[in-house]
Amino acid sequence: MNGSRDNAMTGQIAKVLAEARGLLRAPERVIPLIGKLVSDRQRIAFEQRHLYSYTTTKRASGDALTSLLRWILDAQRPDGGIAAYYSLLTGYSESYPEVTGYLVPTLYDFARTSGDDKTAIAADRATRWLLSLQMPSRAFPAGLRGPSQAETEPSVFNTGQILQGLVRAHVETDRPEILQAAVAAGDWLIKVQHAEGSWSGPAAYQNTAQTYYSMVAWALAELSERSADLYREPSLRYGLAAERDLDWVLSHFRPSGWIDGINLQGHPNYLHFIAYVLQGVLECGILRRRNDAVDAVAKSSWVLLRKFETNKFLPGAYDADFKNGQRFTCLTGNAQMSCVWLRLFEVTDDLRYLNAALKMNEMLKELIPMRAPQGIAGGVSGSYPIWGRYQPLRYISWGNKFLADALLLEQRLTRSFEASAFEALPCAS
Repeated sequence: MNGSRDNAMTGQIAKVLAEARGLLRAPERVIPLIGKLVSDRQRIAFEQRHLYSYTTTKRASGDALTSLLRWILDAQRPDGGIAAYYSLLTGYSESYPEVTGYLVPTLYDFARTSGDDKTAIAADRATRWLLSLQMPSRAFPAGLRGPSQAETEPSVFNTGQILQGLVRAHVETDRPEILQAAVAAGDWLIKVQHAEGSWSGPAAYQNTAQTYYSMVAWALAELSERSADLYREPSLRYGLAAERDLDWVLSHFRPSGWIDGINLQGHPNYLHFIAYVLQGVLECGILRRRNDAVDAVAKSSWVLLRKFETNKFLPGAYDADFKNGQRFTCLTGNAQMSCVWLRLFEVTDDLRYLNAALKMNEMLKELIPMRAPQGIAGGVSGSYPIWGRYQPLRYISWGNKFLADALLLEQRLTRSFEASAFEALPCAS
């Protein structure tokens, strides 16, 4: 185990050194790089976490949300795809199909909330680009996509995340070619799914079945709901396929709340992937009316909630049973846990989930750079501090996606909460 970790760390260092050559081509990035390294070092040295950390609002959620979406719009490439990241060493990456797919719902959610047409236009551009990538098998490809890249292998996970975007794009536009592409992608996912519900083999990451593919089950459950009126028999298939994977994933939940089967060879169990499992199981469980799934997620989420309340942060990675948390923070995983806690509050009315999520959002908002060059301003770094093990020295598009989702959920739930309280006043008087 130590050997694989050492190899992974060596590989990560080599990757950073290779990216560092990018500074030779763009020396203007040196000053922002040094500034970020110094500011994180100072924050760590002087930050005092205590019982009342993050209980007061220092930055309005609406302002933070606008900054997050502006970063996403800036990261949209000329082809319509959205970059995976902005590196302090090399700048923007090429377009990333996976994240572009599940950013589409976030863009539409913001457009509905704010009335900002720019984000709806960006979502439509992203959808058109995604449709152009669908392979003859009707799957979607792995990896980044640039003008010089040839056809790559199909990817189960990418197909699932893009399926989320296609389903939402069809809800917003009612364009038949979008639903046709979504149905074809769903058919491919069912075709390559194993009988017990998992996915492995060449189209799976590292050829291995992974429990965080619960996110794919969630996408299939959404497709089942959307296609029910037009394709009744196929829509049932998508729902059943989602539940097969849901059952397989639930079989990996331990009594402690830990989830086995996050099989990332050469990597630790990043909080990001633990949260992926929980999000996928929770959302699929809600759609399929599976109380057992919601209860399993609540148990795991409660363990993480108590750790957050005690320590005022969540470590970036864990050993089994949530032991030996590593001393950096995976900001994306923190944002995802806020989403999970907010959704659990929505389905259980337990205010402790809302309380923890609001505190988490306050912590994350404080870490969004506001006055900085493009690519940094409004961005969510892979790790805090910026040199932490997960996506070091990068601002990542999926970090922005999940924090934007958390703040959008916060706005929706607190508004309805405040409205309910206001409506109750006449009765109380």
